[in-house]
Amino acid sequence: MKNSAVATYPLISIVVPVYNASMYLERCFRCLQEQNYPTLEFVLVDDGSTDMSGEMCDQIASKDGRFKVFHIKNGGASLARKYGLERAEGEFVSFMDCDDCVSTDYIKQLYDLIVLHNVNISACRVQRIFNESEIPAQIEGEQCLLRFEELMPRFFKYEFWGFPAKLYKRNIFGEVAFPSATLSEDYYVMSQLFLQERDMAYTDVPLYYYEYHEGSLSHLKLSKRAFEEYDNVLAVYELIKVHATQYAEMALSNVVETCVKLLSMTHKDSTKEFATLAIPLRQFLQSHFWEIMYSNAIYWKLKAIATFDYYVATLRSVING
Repeated sequence: MKNSAVATYPLISIVVPVYNASMYLERCFRCLQEQNYPTLEFVLVDDGSTDMSGEMCDQIASKDGRFKVFHIKNGGASLARKYGLERAEGEFVSFMDCDDCVSTDYIKQLYDLIVLHNVNISACRVQRIFNESEIPAQIEGEQCLLRFEELMPRFFKYEFWGFPAKLYKRNIFGEVAFPSATLSEDYYVMSQLFLQERDMAYTDVPLYYYEYHEGSLSHLKLSKRAFEEYDNVLAVYELIKVHATQYAEMALSNVVETCVKLLSMTHKDSTKEFATLAIPLRQFLQSHFWEIMYSNAIYWKLKAIATFDYYVATLRSVING
């Protein structure tokens, strides 16, 4: 006979993409197993690892029936996350990167927030650490319901972009489009979810810990894939212009910032392939020149850099005939 206390809690799935992370997996598994929420499944998606990660996933699944393991061809964390979401069975779903840490009450607090505020998404503060020893003792914090008009300005200032550090009602992903471009795809997916759901419960207690190291995406170097970020921030801008026009300037600012970042990287590596990939970015800055200049959401330094790049590109085209 099932424990009645456990039976009152819906199943929650935690999806974890795994790729060549053997040095972090024992800690990851420990964080999952120590969760104090009673009804969980852990969906590990081995994204074509070439180290011992796949074997380690199989080993933990053989010892703990809450773990489900899938081995797929390498396609990146975004596709692995989507693959795991499609195979999750929980009423709610959360995401965790395998080289990060969470507190023991990570899921329990996020679930309690959803129940308290009667919403479909909850989130916690993310704290950056450099090693596991920096994880703080549990602290008290504030919790609130972020309404759409509070949520979106923070979102466009780079808060709440990522899939992790949140809990979602799984069925809200039904109408959400996942982009083919896999860099900053979370920004595009989260924008759809926030437009759909409008509100989110939030606690400023740091329940999720992001470890900064050389394998992190924040060390991204210029590559063909790097330009996928432009595709996704542009898609968000086009979406916001239609469904939340009051935030269009904020979305535009993120497109401009991405263009400037990638064009700056292109100046340092002016291979023909990258120069070709940079053309749509310069065309965007050119076609939106006056919108950028008159926008109150774009800092003057960013305007100056965008303008400088535009005029340099124009001058080069004139000189080259």
